[in-house]
Amino acid sequence: MFIPQAVAAPGEIIAPNARAAAEVDFNGALERQKNVTDSHRVSEGLYCVTVDPSAGINLSSALILANGGPGTTSVSTIGEPTRACDSRRDAITVITLKDGHPASSNFTIAVL
Repeated sequence: MFIPQAVAAPGEIIAPNARAAAEVDFNGALERQKNVTDSHRVSEGLYCVTVDPSAGINLSSALILANGGPGTTSVSTIGEPTRACDSRRDAITVITLKDGHPASSNFTIAVL
């Protein structure tokens, strides 16, 4: 179970064409955001990014783009509820890989 800790509020991302966006550090910390309330690392290379429910975004039908940092060769996103993210409908599951193996890395996502 994830236990949030007190940290500085993340900065805002200026992304006029995205309904939601996030810049997440390798340890799961939310660095900058637009309509994102939280992010955390579940395990090596596995993250949850929580979209603000008041944004009214249906993640299961949204286009979610992702870009990994230099420590990754692949980034995948899942907009459907997953057990990794406690089956939440407002969470995006993000998987970062290096050469086919889970690897924690910073990443950005945009929900269009």
